Amino acid sequence: MKKNNLHIYPIVLHLICLLTLTGSQDVQAQKNINNIENKLTAAIDSFYTANKLPGIAAEIYTPDFTYKYAVGKADLQIDKDRNLTDKIRIGSITKTFVATLILQLVDESKIGLDDNLAKYYPNYPNGANITIRQMLDMTSGIPDYLADPLIGASFDFYRSNKFTPQEIYEATMSLTPTFEPGKGWQYSNGNYNILGMLVEKITGNKLEDDLNSRIIKPLGLTNTYLPTAPDISGDHASGYMTDTVTGNKVNVTIMEPSITWAAGGMISDFSDLKIYMKALYDGTLVSKQTQEERFKFVSTGIKPFFQYGLGLLYADGFIGHNGGITGYNTMMCYNPDIETMMLLSINDYGLEGGQVDNLLVMLAKTVFPGKNFFN
Repeated sequence: MKKNNLHIYPIVLHLICLLTLTGSQDVQAQKNINNIENKLTAAIDSFYTANKLPGIAAEIYTPDFTYKYAVGKADLQIDKDRNLTDKIRIGSITKTFVATLILQLVDESKIGLDDNLAKYYPNYPNGANITIRQMLDMTSGIPDYLADPLIGASFDFYRSNKFTPQEIYEATMSLTPTFEPGKGWQYSNGNYNILGMLVEKITGNKLEDDLNSRIIKPLGLTNTYLPTAPDISGDHASGYMTDTVTGNKVNVTIMEPSITWAAGGMISDFSDLKIYMKALYDGTLVSKQTQEERFKFVSTGIKPFFQYGLGLLYADGFIGHNGGITGYNTMMCYNPDIETMMLLSINDYGLEGGQVDNLLVMLAKTVFPGKNFFN
């Protein structure tokens, strides 16, 4: 017995050494994570202060850690803090929802990606040479209806003005095409107003009803909707823009949803966007074939790493979409190579544009300094 026990001692000592080593590695790993989290918080605080923003909310999900942080105010007038659960206007992230509806209709053989626009709207100029695919990936040449003086001014200033999708369609038709179909790339809200009309034309339903029945309810989203009223229901972050004369922040939360509608009218929150981004990347809501079509990215000519698919952005490995609408600037993206999701919200957007793209770049470089993102 004693002889056998002598053989046990080295094994026990070896196990103790392994456990000690593993424990020290875990401690070091936690220190590294804490260091990254501290750097993220410092970076966001600095960005918030330098850009004089009302508030920022951020959630970052990696295989190693989850980071959640909010700074600043959801409402400057009543001194309400920004919260990760705030509802926000998500702007052009709406386009990913509308594109998903179109792809579902493709799966149901109710529309073809290479159908021409004239098949559905014969009076649109040069519609016989514009395809549904080109409208989805912004290569159609259809102009942005915000270039219309009245609609553009309504987006920025006269936010109670109402428009029907048909009125915006007619305003788009009156504008000069950006280029011949398929001969360039230009981000244009005009494409998605027509695509929203097309969904309603094919299904016979209101766009908000199709969004609910085909995407929102199947995914169990509880705070996501296309509003029909100018306000935001429940707890939310107020949206702000800067008065270019006084420099003061102006509350622009209340906005007539028909101004942006299918191009950017939806409201959501981080908990829903997290679920939706995963489904968007995984292809949960469409067939494998149409998901492959969604991921056919085209060059934008802006930066080599910036491309656009069927209602989807690609930015140096990050896939998703940003959203800029009066008062709100949002980012929702996932990078499969590093298995990282980022949800970012700034409740500020106005005449000078937004800052959420810059925030994404800064945070990606902070978390992964060796990846050389966006260089």
